[in-house]
Amino acid sequence: MKFVIILYLCTFANEPQCFKSNIIPLEFPTYYDCITQGYKYSYNYIKKFKPEEITAKKLAVKFECKEVETEKKIEA
Repeated sequence: MKFVIILYLCTFANEPQCFKSNIIPLEFPTYYDCITQGYKYSYNYIKKFKPEEITAKKLAVKFECKEVETEKKIEA
């Protein structure tokens, strides 16, 4: 099994709401590798927005590491 990071852009201005997801097109061999990299990707993602927009909309990034099945190699 491998893991992928899914980022969610959320607002906490009124009712908490997450409205956009972004799958990072990389696979990680362990949950640990995925979760530690998830914080880095979350930071880089939120930095794409202007500080004023982040403050006004109370934006935050939530993420999860989702387990995905990989193809098994069949040896002849």
